[in-house]
Amino acid sequence: MSDETQATPPNQRLARLITRQAQKRHLASLWAEVAGLAQGMVVLDIGAGSGALTLEYAPIIGPAGQLIALEPDRECLDYIRTEAARRGIALHVLQGTAEALPSLPAPPDRVMLTDALHHINQPIVALRAIHAAMAPHGILFIAEYDPAGPGVVGAKLSRRTYPNDLAGMLIAAGFKISASANAPDEHYTMIATP
Repeated sequence: MSDETQATPPNQRLARLITRQAQKRHLASLWAEVAGLAQGMVVLDIGAGSGALTLEYAPIIGPAGQLIALEPDRECLDYIRTEAARRGIALHVLQGTAEALPSLPAPPDRVMLTDALHHINQPIVALRAIHAAMAPHGILFIAEYDPAGPGVVGAKLSRRTYPNDLAGMLIAAGFKISASANAPDEHYTMIATP
């Protein structure tokens, strides 16, 4: 979260986050399709925020799947829990960061890192922790805002990571890059395997 967001009273900050993330809900099905989410998978969503995208993955992986939301903000986690219960979605919620990844209930088949990289202070440390936690057949899906975009939506241009820089970080963390592409709303996506 930005310093500006952290200075806002918690209830206003959460309300703004819920509104912002709801505007990106249309991307959940696209991200899920590109990442290959399927019935019965263990899916870890890093930086789940208000859960707008996380909770959209639940019907895709079904009741046999396991959905894990990782988020450092306690207020966001409380909101996600409440919203998941309201919708009847089984959700495992963890407070923490990708750099200090808490113990997971199962190795994830898919790790969703969407619009979160620019919030991570030590991206290579985080990517190494993700690599170590993943199932051997797993896939890491990253969607980030492109610095080559106009900066109309999403993170400030100064906080965005160039695709080549992300590719270098992924390789340094032990990943192999299997695909990358331009995506809607000033995004690019990258898929990596352990």
